Amino acid sequence: MKAKEQFNNLKQKYENMDARRYFLMLGIFMVLYFVWQETIMYVLTRTGGFNPNYFAVLFFSLLNGILIWGIIVIIPSRARRIVMNILFIVATVFICAQLIYYSFFRTYFILSSVGRGGQIVEFMDIILQLIWNKLWAIILLFLPVIFFASLLSKGKSDFKSSMSWKRFLPLIAAFVIGAGVHLLFFFLPKTHAAREYFFYLNRPYQASEYFGTYTAMGIDLRNSIFEIKGTQDKLHDDYSDPTLPTMPTLTTTLPTGENPGETHANSNSTQPAETQAPTETVPPVIDDSPNVLNIDFDALAAGRDSQILAQMDQYFSSVEATSKNEYTGIFEGYNLIVITAESFSRFVPDPELTPTLYKMMTEGFYLKNFYNPIWSVSTYDGEYVVLTSLYPKDGVWSLYQIASRDQAFSYPNRLPDYASYAFHNHTFDYYSRDISHPAMGYDYYALGRGLDVTPSWPESDLEMMELSVDKWIDQEPFNIYYLTVSGHAAYTRIGNAMVTKNWHRVENLPLSEEAKCYLACNLELEDAMTYLLERLRDAGIADHTLIALSADHYPYGLSNATLNEFAGEELDHQFELYRSSGIIYVDGMEPVEVNKPVAAIDLMPTIYNLMGLPYDSRLLMGRDMLSDSPGLVLFNDLSWISEYGRYTSSTATFEVQAPYNPESIPEDYVASINDIVHNRFYFSRLILDEDYYAQIGPLTVTTGP
Repeated sequence: MKAKEQFNNLKQKYENMDARRYFLMLGIFMVLYFVWQETIMYVLTRTGGFNPNYFAVLFFSLLNGILIWGIIVIIPSRARRIVMNILFIVATVFICAQLIYYSFFRTYFILSSVGRGGQIVEFMDIILQLIWNKLWAIILLFLPVIFFASLLSKGKSDFKSSMSWKRFLPLIAAFVIGAGVHLLFFFLPKTHAAREYFFYLNRPYQASEYFGTYTAMGIDLRNSIFEIKGTQDKLHDDYSDPTLPTMPTLTTTLPTGENPGETHANSNSTQPAETQAPTETVPPVIDDSPNVLNIDFDALAAGRDSQILAQMDQYFSSVEATSKNEYTGIFEGYNLIVITAESFSRFVPDPELTPTLYKMMTEGFYLKNFYNPIWSVSTYDGEYVVLTSLYPKDGVWSLYQIASRDQAFSYPNRLPDYASYAFHNHTFDYYSRDISHPAMGYDYYALGRGLDVTPSWPESDLEMMELSVDKWIDQEPFNIYYLTVSGHAAYTRIGNAMVTKNWHRVENLPLSEEAKCYLACNLELEDAMTYLLERLRDAGIADHTLIALSADHYPYGLSNATLNEFAGEELDHQFELYRSSGIIYVDGMEPVEVNKPVAAIDLMPTIYNLMGLPYDSRLLMGRDMLSDSPGLVLFNDLSWISEYGRYTSSTATFEVQAPYNPESIPEDYVASINDIVHNRFYFSRLILDEDYYAQIGPLTVTTGP
């Protein structure tokens, strides 16, 4: 009773507070509300210890607090209570939703996805578990709302009559400070990531590192209403890539026990080597012409009515094409199978547990530095990168949007004489794949659309293979795409059908339960690949079927503790978190080791070069891994990895990697690569926005000189 009496006295005190005190009390509360919320979010969504950017977040918390203070004090007293309560409840619900989303996807959702969130009910059990796990944090986030609704919202002061024009001071201050921030950003160096996220990019999670979650959501809202412009609109006077020093390729053939100069014809001879007559080996002539189509970009630019299209023509004419090489066309006429494997990672291939995946990884093109950067729309953006060799556009479902565009470089369109099928063992219309995948040229099958896999969570990759292979195996040449799902989180004994199915195969491993559950899920992928290879071998076509596999993203459903357990160390979340395994494999091929940094976006141009297909390497954002083009991996936060080292955008620092040293780094190298990074993201977006492939005429199969 005493506590209730004290609360009522406090409540009455706030209700009867004079206008000036209540005015100041509201201002203090607004600032503390944002500081409280942003601090909780920063602690729970950032890794790697204290980040000085937190001080910038505090500044924007102050700015947001003053802005909201300025708005609510000019609202009439009768409406103020209702408006404020609704405002704080809605804002806190959104920030809690971002926390829950981050807990699973390790990024923030974009507002354009909210209207398409109906399919999320399929994961309601996972969502409820995440809410339960973060309930304590949700309560902390709602504490200021409860305090405000119970006490501060009761104030009855009429600021209009008591404070006159002074009630506008917070709003004026907010606009003055905000204008100052805008001017400050314009004077920052053009490579400064904060400026990019504030004006030109729509990446809420990355932006929240500098501005806080609320400001990041505000930027997302602004960009959802007004079409954002790319970095080039403000930062460049011309539109071309800088010239970089030529880097030696680090691609080498693995030792096979043969004399490097010995030809396969000689090694396969049945005649003893010592009795063979010596012959002069004439090295083959290698065509090292550029991989381009016959496109006159200068003529296109001269005839444009659109300045943007002319700008694109200018840029693509300046891009250095990758060259043909010793691997060009070695798989010409082969069948093609491309696989996007749910949450696959470098922790899965193992010579004993997953021998098929391990064999394919190490006995094909062994990609020693392969990365799977994460993008804004999770799996769907991961598919977009693999299926288009373009970077996703911020704030949209890029693969859905490109369905209405010309897709001249899709696998089915580059292989028009092939039988093209796509398969997915989950709901057929999830992420609108029933629209995006047929638009690429695939005959699309999925659960609910001609592929009768057993409904479960997750569904079986092996069963998908068993039900689908007969549809295409006798239709050579074929072009097949698979999107798997068995590797999906959550990695628990309860609620995951693949864990239940394969638990007996992992239960005795010396690992934590979550780690064993993850491997149990991926054993289904192992079984699927084993079955696939067996069917190809039985049909006598495994040795002329090219298989490429990569993940959609790293296994973000794993806890940090389990990721560290797999890595055997505390995993670096800036770069090493995204190091993965990629597969480019033909049964019986001679292994080739690729050491330069490459990523999933490089798969398409590499495949096209291997198959000897005509394509224009300037029009794809990925690069042929086997060419002499320097390796470069781009990340969503504008960081990057090259053969020289690693650049972290948030700190604008470059770490040189062995065998290089700081003295060997060319002057302006980092600035030049930053320009290339900005160009690739910007023009990748414009290809989608402007339907650029349709604007340069039919992309014929005739290569240029």
